[in-house]
Amino acid sequence: MTHLQKWLGRSVMVVDDSASQRYIAVQLLQDFGFACVYEAENGLDAIAQLGRLDGVDLVITDLNMPGMDGVKLLENIAKAFKEKVRFVAVMSGVPRDVLDTVQGVVDASELDLLAILPKPLSMAEIRRVLDDCNPDWQLAGNPKANVNASPEDVARALDAGQLVPYFQPKVSVKEGGLCGLEALARWEHPDFGVLPPAVFVQHLESGELALRFFYYFLDAVCAAMVRILRLRPTLHCSINLPVPLLDEPNLVDEMARIVQSHGLDNHVIVLEVTETTLMSNLAASLGTLARLRLNGFGLAMDDYGTGYSSMKQLSRSPFTELKIDREFVHDAANSPKKLAILTAAVAMCQRLHLLSVAEGVETEEDWQQLAVLGCDLAQGYFHSRPLSEAMLFDWMAEHCAEK
Repeated sequence: MTHLQKWLGRSVMVVDDSASQRYIAVQLLQDFGFACVYEAENGLDAIAQLGRLDGVDLVITDLNMPGMDGVKLLENIAKAFKEKVRFVAVMSGVPRDVLDTVQGVVDASELDLLAILPKPLSMAEIRRVLDDCNPDWQLAGNPKANVNASPEDVARALDAGQLVPYFQPKVSVKEGGLCGLEALARWEHPDFGVLPPAVFVQHLESGELALRFFYYFLDAVCAAMVRILRLRPTLHCSINLPVPLLDEPNLVDEMARIVQSHGLDNHVIVLEVTETTLMSNLAASLGTLARLRLNGFGLAMDDYGTGYSSMKQLSRSPFTELKIDREFVHDAANSPKKLAILTAAVAMCQRLHLLSVAEGVETEEDWQQLAVLGCDLAQGYFHSRPLSEAMLFDWMAEHCAEK
């Protein structure tokens, strides 16, 4: 799908106190294919316009502006207009550490920061950011963005077999070949099409549906892996293991039963545990984690770097790989702080003999930076978005023929 197809009919607002910079941006965005381009001269003007509009797909804002600066504008959008604005981008020439802090402001909200763009805008930069972005369900005005699924809705979807695994490739940074997959849940909704986890996953991570869904999903992933391994017998597949399930007394035995019922070895499955939730239940979880390793399952600490106790958890838990959060991977080459954290994480994996897996690899620059650091595996839109099983076979036929 071309960028014109993806963004045709979308709207964007440019916020900048410089009339000349706004003019350049407006012309470029119109040339790019946006159907409606709004202009605002500062944050106050932008807020006033957003109050009158039904929604804007993308807001691109400067930071240094009189009246209301860009940081305050982003905060106000997150508080009062998050239903109207889903994507934001920043264009500024301020120091990188300030831009990283601004990114933290956006990450703490429900907004999605597409990029930090240099000024003046150029068509090359716009294409680089927006060509790789799939607006699809996330943008305002798309009915998928307004789906509010109840636990009962999700339970019915589970009964109907509508919750299915999609697979995102994990690629060797050194050799470029496919080494593994991550299985991610998608809802194949009869009315709205394929829905991402943000719509329903909160009902599957805890509560009555959590254990039932986990076993169901593991079974579906194993069934798919039997077919996938016929073509690539050395692959492994990661799935998320909600931390509350580590308290289940029969978890390890039931997992082993499900995996082996498909004729697979346990080592084919890697369980990803998010570090930010593990610490709240670490003492009760260590025994289950140890049993999972003893039974041959792989263990990955997910979203490494986003919690406050990573080192303690690594020293006590039997992880086999560490997944470095996308916050420290994407655009690290342009952020000294991100690069320092990424470098330390990869080096620690090497010293501890853990597999290093970088999430959120979106550009050639991200990929090359990981190669310089010696990271093991990478996953992200640079190689592929999550794919259905059929789409994965097509991707493998195109990318793995000579690997």
